[in-house]
Amino acid sequence: MKRALPKVGDKIPIEKFFVSKMNMRVDEPFGESEEDKMLVEHFRRSSVVQPFKARPEGEGYGVVVGRRRFLALKAAGVKEAVVGQHVWIEEMSDEEALDASLKENLEEFHKTPDPVTRAKAIKAYLDRLPTGLRGLARAWGISHSTLSEYLKILELSPEMQNAIQKGVIPFRDALAVARLGLSGKEQAELAEAAEKQGVEAFKRALARLMAGKGKRGIPAGVYIVVRSIFDKRSEEERRYYEALQRLAQERGMDVAEYAKKVIIDHVKSIVGE
Repeated sequence: MKRALPKVGDKIPIEKFFVSKMNMRVDEPFGESEEDKMLVEHFRRSSVVQPFKARPEGEGYGVVVGRRRFLALKAAGVKEAVVGQHVWIEEMSDEEALDASLKENLEEFHKTPDPVTRAKAIKAYLDRLPTGLRGLARAWGISHSTLSEYLKILELSPEMQNAIQKGVIPFRDALAVARLGLSGKEQAELAEAAEKQGVEAFKRALARLMAGKGKRGIPAGVYIVVRSIFDKRSEEERRYYEALQRLAQERGMDVAEYAKKVIIDHVKSIVGE
């Protein structure tokens, strides 16, 4: 037999509430971050709060939406939760509660500042979600492939992930690296180039690493590849290639990098830029 739901204005001891097992962030800590501390302090000074949402569970009420608000109120010393002011209580099935929690976390997902943190959030949700990646994609209204791309970032080395979090390496370029299957050492070299010299240096270093990898290493839709083949049997072509090598070395560049510069400069001169 279901319990009668509390009415607006009813006061319920805060101890009757706990984070529901259907809340996607049930196991996450609270109170350590500056953001959490600021929220607690806000509730100590103000009674204004967007109500959290709970459902009857056992002898108490499981918080499905608004976990941080509930924990901040509790930490701020609030003794009673007022229905309609602090909390809304309604009947929800496990599926409905999980769906509500997922939708709340979608907003948090969009606020997440960097791809690595987003990828870790997706991974954490998937560890608790029985419907898997496609279920999460349906709940959030985000394509399965987009979520898969974020997860791909977690395959990168710690050095690469750190550079991505700092915003030194753009997400799409990082995704290209993840698709290449480079070694940890190669990824560390790329991250170091990006950290010390910027994204253009990173792209040049990536081009050098890919030079001997053939077509396998070129991710579709990310890079445009122009191939120039010099015939060793032709004295003229060999002479031009050797000159190209020499000019590149004088400028501290590899041949492919210098050839690209020559082509771009020539095209600019033709189109009048």
